[in-house]
Amino acid sequence: MPLAVGNYWEYENTYLDVIKDTLLYEVTEEIQIPIGDTTYTAYAMNFIPLPPDLPSYYWLRRNDEEGLFLMGGISDTDTLFMNEVEYRLPIRVGEIFETPRISFSFARREFYISDTLSITLIDDDRGVITPAGKFKCFVYNFDLSAGDDVAERFDYYLFYSLGVGLVKQEERGKFNQDIKSEFILMNYQIR
Repeated sequence: MPLAVGNYWEYENTYLDVIKDTLLYEVTEEIQIPIGDTTYTAYAMNFIPLPPDLPSYYWLRRNDEEGLFLMGGISDTDTLFMNEVEYRLPIRVGEIFETPRISFSFARREFYISDTLSITLIDDDRGVITPAGKFKCFVYNFDLSAGDDVAERFDYYLFYSLGVGLVKQEERGKFNQDIKSEFILMNYQIR
């Protein structure tokens, strides 16, 4: 995923085939993160603008020869540093890896590890056409619970293109595979 301050990805988000919205995901800052004896350069990114009643918070990521790393999150109220592969490259189709999922609690205004994702690469040559162009994508899949009080689980499919980043994301019902929500890349700027 190309990481540089000013890079952005504009997505159309569709929920249940009814609600549509346009979201802008932007790299806003370069940050030095100390972990042990090593300092890493990471990039702060999030959907912008954030609603005015929420604290500003950003996900931290960096690239490495092993893939895209999640370095944690930073906000005015909390900081969580980690150094975990979020999406592995190079990888073979069918290969599975685990990575922590971090979340930000608006109520507590803090980052926390909410789950461990088991991610599988299911395709390394999927053609995807969006309003932003035609892309060759790696397709990652994981499933996720909607919460303790919800019986259904959801399958997530993330379509990443080298040199561009996330091109498409689908959230499907685990059992019936109906698309619940979808992100589609409409426009992007890479510096």
